[in-house]
Amino acid sequence: MPDTERPIKILVAGHFGAGKTTFVRTASQIKIVETEKKTYAEDERRKKRTTTVAMDYGEYFTEDGKKVHIFGIPGQKRFAFMWSLLAKNTKAFIILLDSTDTSRWYEAFEQINLFRKEIPNAIFVFVANKRDLPEALPMDEIRRRLKLPPQIKLFGGVATDRDSVISIIEETLKEIQKREDSSEAVANA
Repeated sequence: MPDTERPIKILVAGHFGAGKTTFVRTASQIKIVETEKKTYAEDERRKKRTTTVAMDYGEYFTEDGKKVHIFGIPGQKRFAFMWSLLAKNTKAFIILLDSTDTSRWYEAFEQINLFRKEIPNAIFVFVANKRDLPEALPMDEIRRRLKLPPQIKLFGGVATDRDSVISIIEETLKEIQKREDSSEAVANA
């Protein structure tokens, strides 16, 4: 199959409670596969009653018909054994962070460190989720706390809002295309 016909794989990562399952559900144009189960960890139950225990999966189709596989992963370290498996063949990682609660952001960085080793050429896009809530940190404060250089994309988003989610996916696809165009130009030079 020519590379132009292959589906693109995007993995949605981030800490527990960041909104990954909701993001995949909102983006998907098919009924998603999700593995939400009750959580019994007391600190997790204070935030929400369920957690992803394996993965979430949905599909998105671009206007020109390109198929995008969207995978969401569990955020807690106890599920880290699955991160590498789910990361295989990923073109881009969307790192979701709860912009109202920084207490679990460290979990996302454990994922990022693993993904950088596994797929060093992958694209990383950061999303400050829950921007619709009054306690959301300002975007410049989030960039500062994450110590993100200007060339790394940071988007504000709302995982329950389809326009917001699709915009983030489309921007991520543009970043993938830029990278592929750049690689092709170098190969043809």
